[in-house]
Amino acid sequence: MNRNNNLNGDFGRFIGTSKVMQDIYNTISKLAPTDTPVFIEGESGTGKEICAQMIHTYSDRHDQPFIALNCAAFPKNLAESTLFGHVKGAFTDAHQAREGAIAKAQNGTLFLDEIGDMSLELQAKILRFCQDYSYSKLGSDTIHKANIRFICASNKNINRQIEQKLFREDLYYRLYNTPIVMPPLRRRQEDILDIAYYYLKYYADEQNKSIKNFSENAETILLNHNWPGNVRELQNTIRQIVSLEQTPLILASMLPKILTKNTAYNKKNLITEKDQISLPLWKIERNAIQAAINLTCGNIPKAAAMLDVAPSTIYRKIKLWKNE
Repeated sequence: MNRNNNLNGDFGRFIGTSKVMQDIYNTISKLAPTDTPVFIEGESGTGKEICAQMIHTYSDRHDQPFIALNCAAFPKNLAESTLFGHVKGAFTDAHQAREGAIAKAQNGTLFLDEIGDMSLELQAKILRFCQDYSYSKLGSDTIHKANIRFICASNKNINRQIEQKLFREDLYYRLYNTPIVMPPLRRRQEDILDIAYYYLKYYADEQNKSIKNFSENAETILLNHNWPGNVRELQNTIRQIVSLEQTPLILASMLPKILTKNTAYNKKNLITEKDQISLPLWKIERNAIQAAINLTCGNIPKAAAMLDVAPSTIYRKIKLWKNE
């Protein structure tokens, strides 16, 4: 289930209608049309790269390249070349010329993820580049001009990095023009089920399975988990569940044990849910329909969309139940 979650409808790859995410959407809508550098902060798995992609998508540069680099993964001896490129023979093993990320991002956006892990030496070169957006490839004196927009992200506290002399303060003031703080999933609990149902449908479709819903107890466990890995952890959890199960309704007993061991989940409920597996198919169907109706606050068309059936099917089932 993926709700429309921007002021004007769908907001790209984001899922969630919580107040904190609506604030993020509003900020992106205001920043995207500008060329100001953006600095995205947040824990791992909160969607910092998606945020950067959305800024690019809604900018005037949307039809130009979006180049993403993970600064934590730079090979130390190739870091400068990765950014600025090199000419043939610039160093050992430079058997041919190479375009750097800056050249590839020309007229578009360069996203530097985990910039807090960038070496001080490379930070100095980035600072020099930011002065007039000119650079030379490694091994060359030819000056090139670049027209790019910087978006940076970090899961580290950059102010603490500055205090520890691990991040240049002057570069910080160049790039930290407009911050966006991506909230951890535990701060947007009302979005958890939206995200869970989105990925349930996504992976069920991908694996050609007819899994449609979580039981009420399963939903409670998903809502009560702390999700230290944030959206990425939730996504991987749903992928794991879909890979292992076949039933239309995901019960609490089918969830990974790590989700239940730290919750106040009652074992009696687990037994009750295990018994549901042996229910007749019509009862499982009824439970799934009722769960969808409850989840959508009684909105039959939305419940029908979630279950991939016509609303008339649900109305007909409800009428039959009332006549039982």
